[in-house]
Amino acid sequence: MSIERFDLSGRRVIVTGGARGLGLGMGIGMAQAGAEVWALDVLEERFEEARAEASEAGVAIDFFGCDVRNPEEVGEVAARGDDGTPLVLLNNAGVGERTPMMDLPYEEWSWVLDVNTYGLFVCARAFGAVMLEQGSGSIINIASVYGFLGPDARMYTFYDGGPSSAAYAASKGGVIAITRSLAAGWAARGVRVNSISPGMFITDQTSDIVDETGKATILERTPMARFGRPDDLIGAAIFLASDASSFVTGHNLVVDGGWSIW
Repeated sequence: MSIERFDLSGRRVIVTGGARGLGLGMGIGMAQAGAEVWALDVLEERFEEARAEASEAGVAIDFFGCDVRNPEEVGEVAARGDDGTPLVLLNNAGVGERTPMMDLPYEEWSWVLDVNTYGLFVCARAFGAVMLEQGSGSIINIASVYGFLGPDARMYTFYDGGPSSAAYAASKGGVIAITRSLAAGWAARGVRVNSISPGMFITDQTSDIVDETGKATILERTPMARFGRPDDLIGAAIFLASDASSFVTGHNLVVDGGWSIW
């Protein structure tokens, strides 16, 4: 198979939560593969720094202030992108709770589900409509190993002896289920829908929830004996966005260093 099948030239990739962390890393990787990248995020104060990071990597990314939970804001970006350019949607925006389950307030539970599942639904519907009209497209949803495995709460600084990350786990399980549902419904209309489930990645957003003891536990449980790096997701995202995966839909690609095999 020619390496050209991984080329994203001529495509526009929409990355939600794309102003920092794994989202920005994947956006930069997509741009390096030839795509035009639009990053959506509520963190507009991060845009200047994110542009600089992209520029340092030799690419340019367009940033849009947008709350994925707001259908009007998402619809405006989708309408702007409805110009015939082939689309890829990378639903990366996500949050997690910091409160143990027995103390978890409804507002925090609702916030996690709103961003991680409702926000994904809003974006998939808006950009999916454009893809369906075009008769082609790829949607990639970022799930988690905690969408199909129970969290090992002992790794986390907020562990209180009971269940943790219940809202996050519920939302990421939902992401995998939504992925399969959309894939089944849209396959015959040319739109592929897949998900990626990362394992243990330590980022600026998550470094506060794992102390040194927790990090050691993670490494002991990971066959590859290291944490995930932002670059580890880029290849998976490019594969699912490109023609290299033209017969792949409804799949949950696990990128976890072997975490889930034992």
